[in-house]
Amino acid sequence: MYAALSRAVLDPSDRERAAAQVEKLRRRHPRATREELASRIVRAAALQCGAAGLAWSAPAAYFGSTPMGPDLGYQVLAINRMILALSTVYRADSSGTGRLAGLATGLTAGFAADLLRRGIVTALSRTLPRRPAFRAVAGGLAGAALAYGTTIAVGNLARDLFGGRGALLGRRRRR
Repeated sequence: MYAALSRAVLDPSDRERAAAQVEKLRRRHPRATREELASRIVRAAALQCGAAGLAWSAPAAYFGSTPMGPDLGYQVLAINRMILALSTVYRADSSGTGRLAGLATGLTAGFAADLLRRGIVTALSRTLPRRPAFRAVAGGLAGAALAYGTTIAVGNLARDLFGGRGALLGRRRRR
């Protein structure tokens, strides 16, 4: 799983998809500022990750199991694409150190959200052993909230850094 995830994240076609996504947004919203475009990109990625968290956490909570979910891989890829799109919006360098820092941030955030999700599913299984439907609803909502919140946090960090308000991921390039 990790080898495939690494190949998918480091694949150059993601950079092209991110650029296409930004161009599509620019055509759809020609008067939008960089900040407005970045907000749309972050919200879209957060909704996608939240939906994946809901779809995976609800069944896990229902059955009381806590396997590492495919939502983690999806979330890491979505966060990577979001960071690439944000770097395109802000015309920042998305290769080398910046890309590795973005990848590390996405992986760390995804793993942290997955660990929290597992803890919640385990706690729900212990506290509500005879209410699987309630566990499923609570677990699904918790998984969605964690994935959504994680993506928003990483997106806001990337916006701050690419927008010139930080120096971790790279310097802003002007054209």
